[in-house]
Order: sequence, then C-alpha cells, then structure tokens
Amino acid sequence: MQVNKISNNAASFGMALKITPAAREALQKTTMETIEKLQKAGEELKDTKFYHLEIGKNISPRIDSKYAASYVAPFNVQKPRDEFLNIETIWDGTEVYDFKRGMKHTAAIKFENKAAAMEAYGKLKNMTSDFDKAVELTKLFDKRAIQRETRELAEKEREQKIIAAANKLMEQFGAEPHVKP
Repeated sequence: MQVNKISNNAASFGMALKITPAAREALQKTTMETIEKLQKAGEELKDTKFYHLEIGKNISPRIDSKYAASYVAPFNVQKPRDEFLNIETIWDGTEVYDFKRGMKHTAAIKFENKAAAMEAYGKLKNMTSDFDKAVELTKLFDKRAIQRETRELAEKEREQKIIAAANKLMEQFGAEPHVKP
C-alpha cells in the first residue's frame, strides 16, 4: 500500500485510500486485523477516479471527492423508494451555500433503477462498521461520477461531430444569399 502525504489540506487525487499523518499514532496501536483491513480497502479502491477514502485521526473514515463533497461517519442508509439510495451522514466538505462542516447531510446515489438501489441498500444495511460502509460508498459514489463523466464526454463528442459536419457542409455548399436587385 502506498501512503501519500497530504499537506496543507490539499487533496491529491490518484490513489483511493489515503492515510493522513494524523492516523499514524492510532495505526501503531491498532490490531493486525485492522492493518489488513486497510490494506484490503486500498486494493479494492485502487481504481477509483473521483472519490477516495481518507483515514484520519483514530482511523476514522472520510469519503472525499475532488469536488466540494466530503462525508464523515455515521453512514446510515435509508431504504430506497425509487432509484435513489439516500445516506444520512455528516457534511465535511467545502462550505458552500447552506453546507457547513459538521451539519447533518443526506447524500444520494442514483442507480439505474429501484432494484439496483435496493441491492446496494441490502449490502450496506448489513454492514456493521462505518469503515466497511465507507469503503463500499466510496466505490458507489465513484461509479456514479464515472457514469456521469462518460455521459458528458459522449455528449461533447456528439456535439463536436455535429459542428464538424456543419462546417464541412458549409465548406461544400456555403454561399451568400442571392439578392435580387
């Protein structure tokens, strides 16, 4: 497992499990089981792109995105009524608009359908530790962000093809309007 030093609270993305210097003392006093659990989490999260799991003081988990959002325990999931899985948590991200650090917050993950949201809910509901929930939620948040980016890139590509085709059409057939005297 690679441990990147985080300095000046600047988030550095490129690795999904980040253990901050504040965790060192607790890590040195923990069990080998916890160390192995962290190692396993690092392997599970190694390919995340937009979200990472930060381990801080007292080995507490913090889900952090490259955007404004960051969440800390507890991570309580609510039974879905539709394709959205809601997670009751604590906001620990950028203070914007009405979002203040330390306030209760409901984060949502949109799934393809209600059945997929129910499946994720069932898996998360049976997890007893906030750390385990944080690992799974990091993967789910990241998957959603990757899907959104993929859609946006496909839309931009489609727009660029239309612009290129329109420009080619203008090159072939573009002319000034015929004005009658």
